[in-house]
Amino acid sequence: MHHSEQPFDTRSLADLAAAAAQGNAAAFEALHKRLSGGLRKLFVERSGGRSDVADDLIQRTWVGVWQALRSGRYDPARSAISTFVYAVGHNMWLQHLRSRAAGRSEVDTEHEAVFTGPDSDLAEVLEAIRACLRGEAGGLTPDERVILRLSGTGSSDRDLAARLSVSPSTANARKRAAFDKLRRHLESLGHHPDVAERLMPGSQ
Repeated sequence: MHHSEQPFDTRSLADLAAAAAQGNAAAFEALHKRLSGGLRKLFVERSGGRSDVADDLIQRTWVGVWQALRSGRYDPARSAISTFVYAVGHNMWLQHLRSRAAGRSEVDTEHEAVFTGPDSDLAEVLEAIRACLRGEAGGLTPDERVILRLSGTGSSDRDLAARLSVSPSTANARKRAAFDKLRRHLESLGHHPDVAERLMPGSQ
């Protein structure tokens, strides 16, 4: 996908997704710019440093996201666009592994174990996360739920600090604690403990 130099779009990810769903190519390009860095890091790590594989999977992920937006399959009431993009990426990784099922290496097998364990039903995982964010499970405090929601939409530690009226270092510590609590809850349900990192950017 070709990128031209454009001013930074200050709209929220949710607003960009809504505009992209209406066919606004500039809004989709802005989504692409904001979220592709995290996707690329994920794919590079999972593919053992294969930049070519990462680039191909990023392209396929965004094609899938665009199709979902334009067809109305993405429901903003069910998940943040950032969560949805990572879920599409997760599925593209699974497809990549399946396409290489014959003669794959031990490293590939290890990666498949990470991505196709008990958490392979994304709908179930996303519903478990939403239940936590609604305060229905996981024992998260109101502040922790706010932290997770904001982190999932790309908010920085400075943004969190301003919202919580604390220092950025304190905000970071609370964010890590919130994600740790979420991971433990997901693990208790049988999902892989690092699933929050894959589906909710900002967990690091």
